[in-house]
Amino acid sequence: MSRLTALLRDDRGAVTTLVALVLGGGLLLGGGALVLDVGRLYDERAQLQNASDAAALALAQTCAENTGCTGSIALNYANANSNDGSSTVDLVCGVDANGLLDPCPEDDGEAAGCLGERPVGAKFVEVRTSTRQADGSTLLPATFGQVLLGSGYTGRGVAACTRVAWGGPSATYGFGVTISLCEWNTATAGGTAFAPESGTVAPSFERVLKLHTTSGTTCSGNPAGWALPGGFGWLADATGTCEAYVDLNGVYQSDPGVSVSSACQTKLTDAKTYKSTLLIPVYDGAGGTGHEGYFHLKGFASFVVTGYNLPSLKVASSLTAKNHCKGDDKCIYGYFTNSLLPADAVLGGPEMGATAVRMLG
Repeated sequence: MSRLTALLRDDRGAVTTLVALVLGGGLLLGGGALVLDVGRLYDERAQLQNASDAAALALAQTCAENTGCTGSIALNYANANSNDGSSTVDLVCGVDANGLLDPCPEDDGEAAGCLGERPVGAKFVEVRTSTRQADGSTLLPATFGQVLLGSGYTGRGVAACTRVAWGGPSATYGFGVTISLCEWNTATAGGTAFAPESGTVAPSFERVLKLHTTSGTTCSGNPAGWALPGGFGWLADATGTCEAYVDLNGVYQSDPGVSVSSACQTKLTDAKTYKSTLLIPVYDGAGGTGHEGYFHLKGFASFVVTGYNLPSLKVASSLTAKNHCKGDDKCIYGYFTNSLLPADAVLGGPEMGATAVRMLG
């Protein structure tokens, strides 16, 4: 035991001597100083990324909604999402429907931290931010770094970049009912007449979606079930939620049932009560009959439900107080509008009232 104690004492002495040597040479102190400065740079980089993300998303949404598409929006959001309330917005550029955004430079933005490539043929914004101190300096000053790097090191700046695109979705979750492109064109005057997204909606915007009718429609099709021979406009509901994940590159089976599932009853009732928007798939082709029926889907429309005439589910319109359909007609009442999707979606589909905003990098 006495020998072990002696060895431990010898080790403590050796460690003490080594630490003294390192401190004497400035290596341990300098290394710690460098860690602190690098940590500040990482924190600054995270703040700038938050700022550019918030700025690009806010700007993309206003551009998509045609409520504004100017660089001042990006600056306001960038500053509001920085811990120190200040950042440099070095670049705001992109492509929008009205040509309000400045074109982006030819460089790929690698130095600013841009990821991926700019989308081709799509509307998007790109926002780049960099360090800005309260005194206007664009460098994050060295707190301890000069211990190692010398007095010539005065600090450095960091940068961040975000790209956000918007447009019609090509794949997302849609409501379990589909309507024809002909009907959508008729209801929206070819995509030019939509009800306002907020505020009072005039009764003239109300439309009647006939899932099944014996009285005929202005759109071609089988008069006894024009949506699909033997069908009623329902998509096959594999999940039991009255929703289907729809990819416009594929075709989807129909549900030939006449009755409304409990899930669809709940979804329709809630949509009417809360005036929430349903994302309705629009088809441009149909084939087969009954259980073998299928739809080829074209895009997505935004629809607000006001009433319905369906088996075991009949409610007059909350907008006009009318029952538009009677007897064997199966109908949903409501109005088409423009809306931003609350969830992420794959871009690439036509814009038919539903717009998705997606962060690219």
